[in-house]
Amino acid sequence: MSKKFKVEVVTPLGVVLDKEVEEIIAPGVMGEFGVLIGHTPMLTFIKPGIFSYLDENNEFVKFVVGDGFCEVLKDSVTVLVEEAQRTEEIDPNEATAQLLDLEAKLNAIHASEDPEEYARITARMKMARQKVAAAKKS
Repeated sequence: MSKKFKVEVVTPLGVVLDKEVEEIIAPGVMGEFGVLIGHTPMLTFIKPGIFSYLDENNEFVKFVVGDGFCEVLKDSVTVLVEEAQRTEEIDPNEATAQLLDLEAKLNAIHASEDPEEYARITARMKMARQKVAAAKKS
């Protein structure tokens, strides 16, 4: 029996990852969780953080992912997230500029006046913070 299973990471812009892997680690809302072949099926929320998979060289390939969902089946994992980017592709200056821009936008509005926009910006800031942190580690 193969130790590998299919993993897909999908954003509104398309498929970011489609690969056979032995292990993944994902940022669930209840904490990080790992998946190996034959894992108990489940559906869970994903929060902004680091999603990684074990490659052929026994090294983890990492992505920063946004809010979304993860469906785990016995032989596959599908991750649907708002955004996903490989950590080594993140430009530290661009990530910092994006975070500063979002902070300025958040400071310019009041939660009570436009709660939907406030929530949208807050969610985008979580992703931006993850990108800045990942860029510093690279």
